[in-house]
Amino acid sequence: MRAVATSLGLGPATAPPPDIGPRLRPLSPTDVALRFNGTPYRKRIPAGRPWTLLLRQRTPAALVVGLDALSRAAAPAEIDACLDRATLQRRLLFGHTRTE
Repeated sequence: MRAVATSLGLGPATAPPPDIGPRLRPLSPTDVALRFNGTPYRKRIPAGRPWTLLLRQRTPAALVVGLDALSRAAAPAEIDACLDRATLQRRLLFGHTRTE
């Protein structure tokens, strides 16, 4: 995940999040593509309708990458606990982005 964060230009939580430029492209009402540096490929990300609607209105977004594994089947309480731990251990990287 560190290589992913580096490719995106993300920074640590100990400093203001960097502006990583426009990287998001809505694909459908429930999917967004994320662009990485140095490759023509994009990562398709499932997203909720409210979030894709905000992106279509050019609303800025915060991108957060955690360096620890988290199951896709994790319950909300597990996600919160993982975020709390990662925050305390400085294992989250951040950036500001927007729609291309």
